[in-house]
Amino acid sequence: MSHRSRALALGSAVALILGLVVTGAGGAAGAPSAGPVRFVRHVPSLSGLSSTASLRAAARPTSNTSDDEAWADAEFYREHHAVPHRSPKGGRAIWNGDVAPPRGGAPSRIVPAAATIGWEGSNHFDSRYSGAGNQFSGEPADQGLCASNTRVFEIVNSVVQVYDTSGNALLAGTPFFPGTGPVGLTLNEFYGLPPAFVRPNGPFGPFMFDVACLFDHESGRWFVTSADLEQDPATGSFTGENGTYIAVSTTSNPLGGWNIWFVDTANNGTGGTPDHDCSGGFCFGDYPQIGIDDHGFYLTTNEFDLLLNGEFKGAQLYAFSKSDLVAGDAAPTMQYIESVVSETAAFEAYTMQPVNAVPAEFDRRDGGVMYFGMSMSPFADAAANQVVLWGLSNTTSLNTNSPELLLQETAVNTESYSVPSWAQQRPGPTPLLDCVNKLPCNGVTYPHQIPPLPMDPGNSGKIYGAWQEAGVVYLTTGTQLAGSGGASFNSKTGKWKPVQQHTGIAYFALRPTTPDNYAATRVRQGYISVENANLTYPSVAVNAAGRGVISATLVGPTVYPSHAIIPWDAGSAPGNVMVVGAGVGPWDGFTGTGEGDFDPRWGDYGAASVAPNGTVWTAAQYIAQRCTFEEWSADTTCGATRTFLANWSTHIAGYTP
Repeated sequence: MSHRSRALALGSAVALILGLVVTGAGGAAGAPSAGPVRFVRHVPSLSGLSSTASLRAAARPTSNTSDDEAWADAEFYREHHAVPHRSPKGGRAIWNGDVAPPRGGAPSRIVPAAATIGWEGSNHFDSRYSGAGNQFSGEPADQGLCASNTRVFEIVNSVVQVYDTSGNALLAGTPFFPGTGPVGLTLNEFYGLPPAFVRPNGPFGPFMFDVACLFDHESGRWFVTSADLEQDPATGSFTGENGTYIAVSTTSNPLGGWNIWFVDTANNGTGGTPDHDCSGGFCFGDYPQIGIDDHGFYLTTNEFDLLLNGEFKGAQLYAFSKSDLVAGDAAPTMQYIESVVSETAAFEAYTMQPVNAVPAEFDRRDGGVMYFGMSMSPFADAAANQVVLWGLSNTTSLNTNSPELLLQETAVNTESYSVPSWAQQRPGPTPLLDCVNKLPCNGVTYPHQIPPLPMDPGNSGKIYGAWQEAGVVYLTTGTQLAGSGGASFNSKTGKWKPVQQHTGIAYFALRPTTPDNYAATRVRQGYISVENANLTYPSVAVNAAGRGVISATLVGPTVYPSHAIIPWDAGSAPGNVMVVGAGVGPWDGFTGTGEGDFDPRWGDYGAASVAPNGTVWTAAQYIAQRCTFEEWSADTTCGATRTFLANWSTHIAGYTP
């Protein structure tokens, strides 16, 4: 979250050190399999959750939604539901002049896209007005994407959609405005939960966010997760209860049935959880990320105190029997490894990003090894010069009632990289910002003046993309590089100025050894940079032929936020940048205003996936619409392309190398 977090003693948490063998379910030898996971429901069919009557490609009609609820909605979201991802050190690290950012080498060229198919995915209109309009206005657009040979599944905060591979939406949902076409299902509808907010006065249901998706080639099943914060039904205040929902399809058809489990991450000694001594009474499993190998399904979170001081309790790792989840077992085998400590960071581990792969590239040595990448930049005062690779071996034991897993850590020296700060974007029409700055907005004059050009933040320095191919693990993150395109931004005053720095991508290729003598060798590294522009929130995936894609949002002083990909062959350096989803206007969202604490929230991550036929699918946030202040004043949806409060969208692209 936005306030500073601090580390306290772990209390009763189990600190996992290098080479610790963890046995039994729930983290202790001989412990029962109950613990913090429970089966909650079976959903017979997604198609049955909403009418398909409005499934058509007709243009969305004009709708005027300017009303007195708009700013109250933003204020409520800011006060109760702003859940930006925290850092273990409690702040955004930026280059302060003490260390010069690296040059990044020769910049990549922007070239025409080839051999791709793409379309606009879900946008803020879909998110706000799905579920008959019983949704919050939320930013950012966190992205989950996975694909089979015939279907593409997209999950975004806070909406779900399924497409065929030509981009036709297959879930109508329940639109707020009749005849506006498919808007998809809300996350709450997908998980069989009551609405997050029944307008205008409640009741309130679970608040769902932080999404992820994988399609398992071996079982032909879809795995989808979302974090949950429970709300008081009457007031909407957070109660403290929280967790992660795991949904697994019962067939290869994502429109069919699903089984759903809930992992309790409050860790306060109730509901089968350990007590991690969070001072507010409830811990919080932030930023859940997922991975799959032959034997297991893996979930990692970053644990903080939820309600009070925000102390950090470390990364948590949940390892499930994949076969149990596929079979719909109500009590699947699950190994919970608590509050992982990094010897490299001399601190609790932060964001253990699962390393995914196509089945032919799973590491089957030593009973199966699942890898997790970790950035060191959130721990660095200026620049980091190492990355961490965790190896979890003997994953085949997840097929037994008493798993015996070995988690080990190794650090690899790298080129310098750092947490980026802010990125500029091309000027253009920003009606919401004009409303706040120039006029009484929706009948209210706001004292918070904001700059005419809003900033898009870079990222918080995590490992965002992680993939394995031919025994090599590829990790990607954002980094600050020398050269124009970035900005220095004061979030308290809303003031900014251009700087000779911008955001690029740092990538690392590591070859791990066997767990008997665990280490990793760096075989390649480098930067991806575009002159006078920024590449933010990278993801990566590589198909079985060794051909892959790095995906990111491209934005800069002369570029509207756009979806870009960098095709490359494993074993060679990434090359030119292809724009596969060109932005047509600037970002214009409420989190960049005083109502959003001057904290512009861009998508906290993109997504990349490989279908069994080798097509690499990616998704990123971009801006697909533009309208003037006059057009927005007459119709604040601008023809059902945005909402009063935000105009983000997502773009999906399939690339066949």
